[in-house]
Amino acid sequence: MNTAWDFFHELRRRKVFQTAVFYIVGAWVILQVADLAFPGLGIAEQAIRHVWIGAFLGFPLALVFAWRYQITKQGIVRTPSAGSGETSNISIKGPDYLILGALLLIVGGVSYQLINDIRQTSALVRFGPATREILPNSIAILPLQNVTGDPDQEYFVAGMHDALITNLSKVGALKVISRGSASVYKNVVQAVRQTGLELGVANIIEGSVFRTGDKVRINVQLIDTGTDVNLWSESYERDIQDVLTLQSEVARAIAEQVRGYLTPDEESRLAQRRQVDPQTYETYLKGMFHLNQYTPEGAQRGLAYLHEAVEMDPADPLAYAGLALGYTLVGHSPDPPPGAWASAREAAVKALELDPLFPEAQGAMAEIQLYYDWDWDGAEQSFKRALQLNPNLDFANAHYGWYFELMGNSEKSVEQMKRARQIGPLTPIFSAWLGWLYWGDGRLDDAISEAQKSLELDPNFPFGLYMLGRGYAAKGMYEESIATHKRLLEIDPVLARWGLGDTYALMGRNEEARKILSELAENPGQKDLLWLGFISAQLGDKAAALTWLEAAYEAHVDWFPWAVSERGQGWVAGLRDEPRFQKMVEQLGLPAPE
Repeated sequence: MNTAWDFFHELRRRKVFQTAVFYIVGAWVILQVADLAFPGLGIAEQAIRHVWIGAFLGFPLALVFAWRYQITKQGIVRTPSAGSGETSNISIKGPDYLILGALLLIVGGVSYQLINDIRQTSALVRFGPATREILPNSIAILPLQNVTGDPDQEYFVAGMHDALITNLSKVGALKVISRGSASVYKNVVQAVRQTGLELGVANIIEGSVFRTGDKVRINVQLIDTGTDVNLWSESYERDIQDVLTLQSEVARAIAEQVRGYLTPDEESRLAQRRQVDPQTYETYLKGMFHLNQYTPEGAQRGLAYLHEAVEMDPADPLAYAGLALGYTLVGHSPDPPPGAWASAREAAVKALELDPLFPEAQGAMAEIQLYYDWDWDGAEQSFKRALQLNPNLDFANAHYGWYFELMGNSEKSVEQMKRARQIGPLTPIFSAWLGWLYWGDGRLDDAISEAQKSLELDPNFPFGLYMLGRGYAAKGMYEESIATHKRLLEIDPVLARWGLGDTYALMGRNEEARKILSELAENPGQKDLLWLGFISAQLGDKAAALTWLEAAYEAHVDWFPWAVSERGQGWVAGLRDEPRFQKMVEQLGLPAPE
């Protein structure tokens, strides 16, 4: 009995009970802060359990420390033994450093593991729909490392990365993550398993590119994301004039490792024997490098390089396909330059003349037929052909979804958009577009949820903010809508004015809606013509609305058919009985909704 009492007294003397109380209170505070902070930091609520685990694991460590040591003004000292005098030496010695070092290593190791578990749990929740069923034939090629020692060769390394993804995507049985989503991991160091969860893939390719003179060497290794085991690695080297053969050879080897075999058709798709002019190819890569920045300046510089490549070698389909994609990108901008879509068509036709099996050129042609020619049958055939040649073209899948939306087939439009997001899970535009589709179906909660998902990927993504505001407005949450679009004013004033003008009109705040109408009318871009019509219609000015919409029709605004179709939004509901409106719809030749 005395022994138990003595031990209890010793615990009190060494302040173990006091430490336990302080630890419990501190852990409770940390748990409360984490519970409040996790949502704002984009961390899944379910990850809080790892904080609990950490609190429990840390408790015995705190008690061990309290039994042996004390923290004083002079630092950490040993707790004196019972009955020792004040003159006893309580400074820490050699063995104490080992004990403290071991405790620190344990705390550090546990903290690292818990932080990693929190991130992985958050990834599972955030990307859950894309990763619940990870296909064994799914793969992502992470950005290749530039080991040339020359930062100016980044465009070349990025081109090799893009080419490997493009070639591997031609194997229909593989799910290949798009360049846009894979490129998010450039210069990112994290566990392979977490990257696999975020991208929803079973396999990851890491590699590097080394270039010296006319020689190019690519090193690649295949890693299982579930086990972090290196399954295969290889090195390939060729002269730069044979770089297309090199890319096909590497892609074929990767496909065989993941799939196990290739069909004759897949072998044919990956067969590449054409040589390139090194200077022309490098100019092409520079053009695509700038185009892939997705900025107005990048598009301008990219198109300039691609025109230069075409002049160097008019028989090279690569540069023509790049021009077609570049001009379609410019054509989708709020105010495209005159002739953008016509230039896209000219380049796509030339690329397909030189190589009828070029999937990217076929995808560009499908967009041109859908958004510029308004050739519905031709667009459908081109989309089918492009996705037959390369099922992993993310934007082709997405725009095919817009085709189905225009045809009135909501189910297929959503299916195609989800397919695009599976290929590009970290590309925010696909969630935002999916939100638009749900909005058109009246699934407003889903629309808001998808817009929020796009903003999880990029908090300042303009179309995500626009779509979130539109979803709020459709639900009657006008103040939330206005607040969201005012935030957008700092990022994209054009999109913000579109949203604010429509919401003010819906609320009956006509004076503010007319002010925005006046601002848009001062120097309207092509797509501004649509919103001038929409806002005028909301304000009850049918004559002005019809005039603006007729101007949009004459300007061949790419979004016009969706705005006036039977599945178009309520913006133009009050105009459908007007002869002028009916004439425009008839001229589009849209089929009846399915």
